[in-house]
Amino acid sequence: MEYISQLISPLINAEGGGIYLFVSIIVMLVVIFFLYKTYRASISVEARLAEFASLTSSAFAGRLNLIEASAEAYHLNRHALGPLARIIDEYCVITTDGDGIITYCNDRFTALSGTSQKALVGKPGSFEHQIADIHHSWNATRSQLSPDKVWHGELCLSLKSGVRWLDCFAFPLGFITTGENGYIYFGTDITGVKKQNQHLINEVRKKDEAISKMEGMLLNSEKMASLGVISAGIAHEINNPIAFVMANIRQIHNYGTSMRAVIMDLARRIPDDKMEKILNSLAESPITLKHLSEIIDDFPSLMEETFDGIDRVQKIITDLKCFSNERPDNFTEVDISKCIDLSLNLARHETRGKIRISRNHEGGTPALQGSETQLSQVFLNLIVNASQAMPEGGDINIHTLCDQDQCIIRVEDTGLGISEEVQENIFEPFFTTKAVGEGTGLGLAISQDIIRRHGGEISVQSQPGQGTTFTISLPLGKASRSHAA
Repeated sequence: MEYISQLISPLINAEGGGIYLFVSIIVMLVVIFFLYKTYRASISVEARLAEFASLTSSAFAGRLNLIEASAEAYHLNRHALGPLARIIDEYCVITTDGDGIITYCNDRFTALSGTSQKALVGKPGSFEHQIADIHHSWNATRSQLSPDKVWHGELCLSLKSGVRWLDCFAFPLGFITTGENGYIYFGTDITGVKKQNQHLINEVRKKDEAISKMEGMLLNSEKMASLGVISAGIAHEINNPIAFVMANIRQIHNYGTSMRAVIMDLARRIPDDKMEKILNSLAESPITLKHLSEIIDDFPSLMEETFDGIDRVQKIITDLKCFSNERPDNFTEVDISKCIDLSLNLARHETRGKIRISRNHEGGTPALQGSETQLSQVFLNLIVNASQAMPEGGDINIHTLCDQDQCIIRVEDTGLGISEEVQENIFEPFFTTKAVGEGTGLGLAISQDIIRRHGGEISVQSQPGQGTTFTISLPLGKASRSHAA
């Protein structure tokens, strides 16, 4: 008050008693205002301390609560209140007793957790529900604590606000105060950092998988190239014996035809009873007249089937040599129907039996610039896949539609169908739904690559249990020639 009197005395001497009275009133109002604020703050602190005391009897926890309540109510600088106040201000803080019952948590932790102090204090830490990582959970951390050591690590808590990660220290209370057992945890929220790290880890994993797939694809390409050379050699080696087998069969056919004519002429000239005696008297292979008649009648059909089988073998060898050709293909005029014929012939072993093939074509047959070998490989992959999707049999319909601009080829089957999840990955290299050893997962990936090299697109439409349709669109004329380079 002496200071205030000294401050206003010049005003009194200069202006008189009126000014003195006015200043006194102002000073009084200011003092009353601060006294009222202090009173309200003290009431708030007392109420908070009383509420907290009903939750726990821990003296150390009460001390922490007093520091936080006083600093907040009186707007005090926490750095001036000592190290405990600074910890409370800068970290998420929790204290527990020796049994793991929470005795204190500061405002920063309640804000992070989305749960009030009243709902946490006095209860065991229940942060395990839907925990993201059990190895860093609350209970896993408690099992690592020791009353004579400081623990440091990552703590993963499942809170009302979601899964949160803390970079946390846990000190035994015996290091800080006397007469109490338990621990004080203080940590920093690193949830955002963990999410970023996990995102980076996932990206690195994806890159590693992509690199592994590419390495596998290159290795498989080398194997396929070697297999192509071997196949070409095998086809060439088989072709030579098949050629002289075919020549011998033709000669046997000629001999057999002549002998059949002689026997039939003798049978007409000799009475049946004498012919029967002659046949029965044969030393090596006696036969009856009826059996001889069956042989004569069956001979032409047997020879026809034999020629047909050898022709098929020769065609398969020719097609195999075509597929095994290592020379780079120059795009030329391609007949789509011929490509489909070639593919159907190669897939005969898959489509025979219960598989029914139907084909129809609409429009003209304009020139398509491309590779007959590569396009035949695409159709072969689709036909084989369709056949394997119908283990009990079914129908494959190949429909082509050509106009002046493009050629559309649809390969439809009545098989098991493909789920949406599988359709999303069906053209990825090495993706397969077949058992190990039954498929490489490269057929559709290579097919898509071939179609795109021809300037076209390939797509799939399917539903489980309702079959599958692969649609190929290929440009004609200038559009296709532009991709030949």
